[in-house]
Amino acid sequence: MSNKEKNLFVTFYTTAEAMATEQSCSSSNIEGKLVPVPRVLSAGCGVAWKGRPEDIDITTQMLKDNDIEWEEITIL
Repeated sequence: MSNKEKNLFVTFYTTAEAMATEQSCSSSNIEGKLVPVPRVLSAGCGVAWKGRPEDIDITTQMLKDNDIEWEEITIL
């Protein structure tokens, strides 16, 4: 059994929202990057934000503060 590191994933309906997230996270010093959506998740645009699980609250608040629409926020 492997102890895989968990990650925070945010999926989006559009690529524009994913790109806005990348820019806003960078401006807010929230660590992460855009990645293809993991197979176990579904996403309208196929792009997800991958970050640290411990940043779930600040990431969610940043999305709300910047009026960025997301599809799902999960930790895998």
